[in-house]
Amino acid sequence: MRIQLLKRASGYKPFLYNICQSDVCEYLEKRNHPFVNIIFNSFTNRTNVNRCPLPPEIILEHFRFPVKALELLPLPSGDYAIFITFSFDSEERALVKVYFTLTEYR
Repeated sequence: MRIQLLKRASGYKPFLYNICQSDVCEYLEKRNHPFVNIIFNSFTNRTNVNRCPLPPEIILEHFRFPVKALELLPLPSGDYAIFITFSFDSEERALVKVYFTLTEYR
């Protein structure tokens, strides 16, 4: 599993986080990375990827990213993307792309 936070600046560029968790099952067992926890908890009730062994088909239904989940992070205003890539047997099997805009209100 790989999770990337990107910010738009002449295209989407890596920003702050680019996490490669070598084993999804290890993460699901320990859940010991704060940023991955924020992202994973946002869609955990909309997917069948909750424990190992992983199902043969990954399902993510009716997902709407809760941008409020990112309030814990020091992100300036701007356009962002989160890319989550699931790879199995050295092959990319699923890619989830979430795009959002953060705006500071005064």
